[in-house]
Parts: sequence; C-alpha cells; structure tokens
Amino acid sequence: MRRAYNNERMKASAEANVIGALALALADDILRSTGRNAPEIGPAAAALSLIGHEPDLSINELRVGVGLSQPGTVRLVDRMVAAGMVARLAAKHDRRAVALSLTPGGQAACDAIMAGRNGALAKGLAALDNDERHTLGLLASKMLRTMLRDENHAYQICRLCDFERCEDCPVDSELKARADPA
Repeated sequence: MRRAYNNERMKASAEANVIGALALALADDILRSTGRNAPEIGPAAAALSLIGHEPDLSINELRVGVGLSQPGTVRLVDRMVAAGMVARLAAKHDRRAVALSLTPGGQAACDAIMAGRNGALAKGLAALDNDERHTLGLLASKMLRTMLRDENHAYQICRLCDFERCEDCPVDSELKARADPA
C-alpha cells in the first residue's frame, strides 16, 4: 500500500516538474521574443502591450502590471515618451491625472512585440495537434481563473497577452463573475 502511494506521489511530482519546466521555457521564449522588439530591455515590452490594450491606462495601473515601483514606472514612461512610443494625456475622468496612450510608433512596436510573442507560442505549441491545443487551452483557462487573485493581478497575468486573440478571456470572465456572483 505504501509503495503504491509513493509511486503516485512521485508521478504527480514528476508531472508538476515537467509542467513547471514547460511554463518556464515558454515564458523565457516569450520574453526573449518580445524583448527583441521593445525599445529597451526589461519591462518595456509589457508596458507597451498593456498601454496598447487599454488606452488611457494610468501610471499606477501600468506600475501594477509591470511590477515596478512608482518612480521606476515614471522613469520607464519618461524613456518611452522620449523615444516617441507613448504620449501622456490628461485622463478623461480627472484632468489632473495622467493617461497613457501609444503613439503610431508605439503601436508599431506593440504590433512587433505581439508578433514575437505569437511566434514564440506557435513554436512551443507546434508539437500539439488541434485537439491537444484545444484541451490545453481549456485547462490553462481553468488554471488562470483559479490562480487569479484580484484586478491588480489580472494586469500582471495579461501584461503580454494578445488581446485581439482572446475573445473569451478567462481572466476577465473570472473578474466579472466575482464582481457579480448572482
């Protein structure tokens, strides 16, 4: 009996280990591919992606999504403004607040970042047939929904998502379900 338990535990541990390695390999490939098309190394690719997804994003929302301090985020925005990628505008809801938007150059960089991301994912998923990709997508959606902590965490999870391809975003769906449990 004890031997069967240990075998099951080892099998589950081996599966978790392989899944962890896969997650890191995909993340590394995505970060490498998106970073090549960003104006600088680091969180710039994620910043452009988030601003592209949500025009009028606040600096605080961007800070949460890219995981920088407030001063670090302001410096990143300063560099992206100087590079002609991002524009600072008055927020629609509060003219004293700053809203961030992509310039045409920023949109072109964002498009290149998404192309790099999608290429890395296509390469990683190439070993799977259509049914396997569909099953993996369903499982990944289920995992994302249960892993999601709150709206701030959603910015982090989705910081490099291709929002045009995410028709039924599991993260958005989960946030809505939690907001309206009825």
